[in-house]
Amino acid sequence: MNGHEEQVVGALFDVVDPEEHAETRRRLLRAYESNATDDRDELIERLVSELVAVLNEELTRGEGVDVLSDAIGFLLDRFLSVVEVAPVAIVVVDPDGTVRLWNDGAERLFGWSESDALGRRFVSEGSGASDALESSLTRLRDGERLTGVETRHPHYDGSLLDVRFWAAPLRDRDGEFTGATYVLTDVGERKRREQRLTVLNRVLRHNVRNDVNVIAGHLEALAADRPDGDPHVEAMEQRLADVVDLSDAARQLERLQESGVEASRTTYDLPALVERRAGDLRATHRSAAVTVRAPAEADAVAHDLFPYALDNLLENAVEHNESPSPRVRVTVDAGSDRASVTVADDGPGLPTHEREVLTRSDETQLTHSAGMGLWMVRWIVRASGGELRAAESDLGGAAVTVSLRR
Repeated sequence: MNGHEEQVVGALFDVVDPEEHAETRRRLLRAYESNATDDRDELIERLVSELVAVLNEELTRGEGVDVLSDAIGFLLDRFLSVVEVAPVAIVVVDPDGTVRLWNDGAERLFGWSESDALGRRFVSEGSGASDALESSLTRLRDGERLTGVETRHPHYDGSLLDVRFWAAPLRDRDGEFTGATYVLTDVGERKRREQRLTVLNRVLRHNVRNDVNVIAGHLEALAADRPDGDPHVEAMEQRLADVVDLSDAARQLERLQESGVEASRTTYDLPALVERRAGDLRATHRSAAVTVRAPAEADAVAHDLFPYALDNLLENAVEHNESPSPRVRVTVDAGSDRASVTVADDGPGLPTHEREVLTRSDETQLTHSAGMGLWMVRWIVRASGGELRAAESDLGGAAVTVSLRR
């Protein structure tokens, strides 16, 4: 029993007049109470049977027809109200692509009024629409459902809009194709913003790399005349390293922006990945005590950049720890449908503004991070379909947990 049948049952009950047919409503309520069960589908099936029996016994043929007509009208009004207020374009076409429903969202998006759009082809030859939209009706007729397809559709003023659409076929009771429903949103501004960011990112990253290389060369020449361990030289070297790290973060952000969500996800052997990354941390920070607790096997799905996010968490646990021998513990846990990696340390803990970076989606003055590291971790985990939690560690510092689906 699907949700549509359940809505019909509810509508029929709602339209039965409580004054004229009080006994009918009481019998339906008794049927519900007597058939109460934990199995929702079974309950609805029983109620349908009871509903048919009660309507046949309690109502005349004419009254039954009135009740059914009222129920259909009730559901239709509810459907139309949802369609009209939806903030997206909703278009229904018949088998040859002729528009039969055009909501206010479609008028706002494409510029054609409802009266102009009804009766014309949603996608016509030579309109400039992309192949994805022109071929969609054939694919829907063949039984496909289309999800999140990016394409282009003409606007009333002659321009082409960048849109994303979802579509499903419509069929009659015999399974014959009777048309399709499209839901479309405007992604033009997002695509333009992404393009501007990509160009700016590449130009800045290229210039920063070149400038850093030039400065580093001159600094090396100057440092030759300075004693080893000169604080001024070390400070400048550290700043240059920070700029290189920022440039690298920008490169990873560009990769994250360009990749598709599902296409960029892969399955990781978490214990093996954690052990490799922890080994790299031990090699670069020899004074740190890094331990790993993990089961023999624990796979999880994450973005291709997840190892980069894990490196950020591991390095953060050591670099912000003033102890001469920082302690870092990495724990992998695996359940039936989720797996997690927790990086705990004995450092000073995450400041409030840094912790909020992991829980807020926008950077404000309250969530301004000291660097890009935690923001990159957040974005990569989100692109992985995972979750982030920050808490106090039993080692005395911070504990950041990344939860991923198996």
